[in-house]
Amino acid sequence: MELLKQFWRLAAPYWFNKANWYSWVLLGMSVGASLTMVEITVWLNEWNREFYDALAELKVDAIYPLLLDFCWLVAVIVLLLVYADWLSQLVQIRWRKWMTERLLGRWFANGTHYRMTLGDEPDNPDQRIAEDARLLTSDSVELFIGGIRSAAVLIAFSSVLWELSGDIGIPWGGEVYHVAGYLFWIALIYAIVGTGVTQLFGYKLHGLNYQQQSKEANFRASLLRKRDNAEQIALFKGEANELQHLNRSFADIVSNWGLLMNRRKNLGLVVNSYHQTAKMMPLFAGIPALMAQIITLGGLFQVRMAFMKVYAGFSWFVHSYEHLTRWSATVARVAQFEEAMEKQPPLPQPSKQQQLNCQQLDLFTPDGKKLLDKVELSLPPHSQLLISGVSGLGKSSLLRTLAGIWPFYQGQFELAEGQTMLMPQKPYLPAGTLRSCLSYPSEQCYQDTDLARVLNLVGLAHLATNLEHQGEWQQRLSGGEQQRLSMARALLAQPDTLILDEATSSLDELGAKALLETIKQQLPQTTLMMVSHQQSLQPLFERHLDLGRFAVTQ
Repeated sequence: MELLKQFWRLAAPYWFNKANWYSWVLLGMSVGASLTMVEITVWLNEWNREFYDALAELKVDAIYPLLLDFCWLVAVIVLLLVYADWLSQLVQIRWRKWMTERLLGRWFANGTHYRMTLGDEPDNPDQRIAEDARLLTSDSVELFIGGIRSAAVLIAFSSVLWELSGDIGIPWGGEVYHVAGYLFWIALIYAIVGTGVTQLFGYKLHGLNYQQQSKEANFRASLLRKRDNAEQIALFKGEANELQHLNRSFADIVSNWGLLMNRRKNLGLVVNSYHQTAKMMPLFAGIPALMAQIITLGGLFQVRMAFMKVYAGFSWFVHSYEHLTRWSATVARVAQFEEAMEKQPPLPQPSKQQQLNCQQLDLFTPDGKKLLDKVELSLPPHSQLLISGVSGLGKSSLLRTLAGIWPFYQGQFELAEGQTMLMPQKPYLPAGTLRSCLSYPSEQCYQDTDLARVLNLVGLAHLATNLEHQGEWQQRLSGGEQQRLSMARALLAQPDTLILDEATSSLDELGAKALLETIKQQLPQTTLMMVSHQQSLQPLFERHLDLGRFAVTQ
């Protein structure tokens, strides 16, 4: 029941939004094609009786027209199958597009993607957005259409099977008991037994599928982390350690896969035995009706087809069992991800004044430990402030609070009017052209002359000819070059307030000093705040604040 509630919360916003009416039309057309195919199959069932009766009686004049009928019946069925599947896939991609955009929008809204990393973040959000959302939408549509098709087949062929069964007498205890529609009852009982046995052998597949998806995602994420940190691994000669870690991660996949294999094997023995027996069951069950001359030989083949259709309708749960276990695992994973995002408290939006001010500001770690106590800070426009303090004091947490992404604080602060830009110690350089990397996160198209100018100002003139070059700049540039490129961004953006968090730590002190002098000269109207351990930079700042005065006394 909880699973259905989770699915409802995920699906209802899309399917009950009037803007998505076209998806209902496409879904209806796919269902309509499936139902029409069921009706054509009923005609094909009748064709079976006529054809095999004609064969038994050697009616040559009837056989060839029936063969032509068979050709067009099959052609229509194939056409309906193809277009029902095509329409289904169109519904799936429309729903997936909406769900992916919804998940991404929530993940990036108000810094949720960052704040989730500070608490109990569900594992591998990338996999839940990319893979689980795809499986959820595709499996849901396929199961829905498959369920309707099975119900239609069951309804259509139950009446056929009932009529073909006739009223057969079964001798028992010296009396004869007449059973109407006995073939229908055999199909029903057979399906009920198969469903019960399938559930008995397969109920653990849900948990194993959930674990498999999680472990696969962990392994993939681990590989990505190794690639992102390839230089550090190579410098430390840590390949053997990383290989051991990856082997352990993959061993978890293999171990869970073994459990999944054994469970599938046990289920497969039951399900395949069930299906193989079902192929002959209608022939054996129809012999009494044939012997009683209730049906002809052609009727026996008609019984076989009708029985298989009714059996398939009743056995939809059996046929779809593994599909359902995978679907249930993806519903749980996507629902958990959405619930985790919803639990993130919204960040208070500080007011904006002429200058930055903090009053009685207390900062905490995510687990509630106080870092700084009653911080008082004021920074007039166009001034420069250097913040210092011992490592672990909470300097970066203060800057992230002022940047609006750190939610663990009490007290008040006011931001300066205009754009505020924070440059972290390790810049983020997205893959792509150097031009897009320089302008990030803005979509503004800068002139080549402007880009070349700022690259020259920060000491990266040699990169000016590579503006259209595609690359992994995080990997190609050294730490110092990355920080210089980050400063070039600031020169392009010209923020009203620029906050630097150890943003020159990879440069020597002379290089750092020259870079900051360039920033001050090129951005005279920008308010500058910086955290740094480089003492030679202090003369460049009008103001200095030692955060040690706000440290929490133990």
